[in-house]
Amino acid sequence: MSEISDMALEYSAHARDRHAPEYRQLELYSTKKKLPYAQDSESDAKRQRGSFSIEMAFAALEGALTLAHPEIEGLPSWKKYLALNKKTAMDKVVAEVYRVLRIHHLAWVNRDSYFEVDEGGIRIRCVFQHCSLTLGISPVGMELLESFVGYYLDSFRQPYSEAYAEAVLIQYFIDIVQEINAFSDEDRVLYQFHQAMPFNRHFRFDSDNPRYEFDDGMLKIEIGKRYDDPVRYPIDFYIVIDDATYIIPAEALKQGAISLERLPRWRIRTADGMHLPERFRLRFGRLENVVGLPMT
Repeated sequence: MSEISDMALEYSAHARDRHAPEYRQLELYSTKKKLPYAQDSESDAKRQRGSFSIEMAFAALEGALTLAHPEIEGLPSWKKYLALNKKTAMDKVVAEVYRVLRIHHLAWVNRDSYFEVDEGGIRIRCVFQHCSLTLGISPVGMELLESFVGYYLDSFRQPYSEAYAEAVLIQYFIDIVQEINAFSDEDRVLYQFHQAMPFNRHFRFDSDNPRYEFDDGMLKIEIGKRYDDPVRYPIDFYIVIDDATYIIPAEALKQGAISLERLPRWRIRTADGMHLPERFRLRFGRLENVVGLPMT
């Protein structure tokens, strides 16, 4: 079995785009209760250094923000945050993730900082320019921070609209905040977002041939009773109208319809706004059933 375990580790180190389950803690009751054989906090607590991958995420995000806003180059990190554009929800959520990663970064470079693992949680503390910085977060929260940065950076080469990327990133941020139990910096608390459209970031279904019609300023998509629950079936509808392609998530629909005024929010971000990248072709292939092969 040890050889198989070694093979699994080797494979995991090189495998990409694996659809692995995501495990996050859920407390159903207010009374705290652990497994009877769980370790006590005193025996479980230990000092450690920060995560190098989180530090890479901070560097990548700060670099991207500096490219987008050259005026912040050379500023201290807090002044960079204050100078960031925060006009849209996308701007705001990216800025708030920068704040969270900033605490890890400052603790990483400060020799007097403190990293502690306690009952599966990570607590980071340091003092920077006479300000006490604190971050308490779960390991899953750390992974979500890395995933947020990865999706944000990759979104600029994807055809999905800014509204689509914004919905995904806000959902990431909502999930990240749920994994944070302590936070303080110069502004004390994180910005809270009103999530107008809950979004399934875990998996999506592609539908490139939906039936639709126009009715009284609305685009109505024929979904059917089986698939009309966006929680169970988070479908992305690919629709071509007047030489433009739109990717409309099921969460953006109300009773299977969307107003034509809001339709431009979901137009793809490609050079012509019409054609999808070549890498999307395999996603819309059709397998032909071969007579004689079992299909069960």
